[in-house]
Amino acid sequence: MRAAAAVIAMGVASLTSIVEAKAVTLNDIISRGTVRIGVLTGAPPMGMVDEKGNPTGYDVDVANLIAGYLSLPVELVPLTPPARIPALQTGKVDFLVATLAPTGERAKTVMFTQPYSAFNMDIISGPDQKFGSLTDLKGKRVAVNRGSSQETALRKAGVPGMEIVVFEDDSTSAQALIAGQADAVALPSTVGEAIIKQRPDAGLQVGFTFFQQGNSMATKLEDLELRQWLNTAIYLMKISGDLDKIATKWTGRPMPTLPTF
Repeated sequence: MRAAAAVIAMGVASLTSIVEAKAVTLNDIISRGTVRIGVLTGAPPMGMVDEKGNPTGYDVDVANLIAGYLSLPVELVPLTPPARIPALQTGKVDFLVATLAPTGERAKTVMFTQPYSAFNMDIISGPDQKFGSLTDLKGKRVAVNRGSSQETALRKAGVPGMEIVVFEDDSTSAQALIAGQADAVALPSTVGEAIIKQRPDAGLQVGFTFFQQGNSMATKLEDLELRQWLNTAIYLMKISGDLDKIATKWTGRPMPTLPTF
């Protein structure tokens, strides 16, 4: 009896695994009649919420463009940085357009498209000190967004005595600098410029750029068809000039040369 029960349990577990691993196809999305796209919030101008509580920003414009290519209404799901990948894995969204940098660690759990946007990653300080290189951060407290590419890059840099202070998103990281909880903050150039404009009283200043980050859309690992379709859509948005228009609208400058892989 125990052996039989074990076999049944294994069968149920296998069936559950198969169900959980079922790929989301374009036909699934089209048959549903709407596409669910996860977008970033708390990181202007890439993703934020307007005065009416609606998602807005760079990623939202890209997501709406993707929905237009599908000829479907879109359900935008605002997500904080830590919630992006869990929302995808649990089926809350079909895919992410959420300023997500492709990294080796993240690629173990999600599949990335070619980048659709890119920006510089900057070190920003308050009015009393300005940093010109990574070595200037020796003995300093630097605020970062938890699990972000800037956190990974700074930890790999191994600057002696530099303390990395982790917060939940870019906005709270910047607020930590303004409140005196950190000596500097590592932010995407787009986010940093927006915060500097919003808080001129804080006297924030850009020190230096320490790398360029490309941002990809993301699907579940098994969603090969969907990823290929998104790659095709990104290519079409590039050659049509649509991505360049969105970049100019939200950053004031044309889209930079995007990295590829």
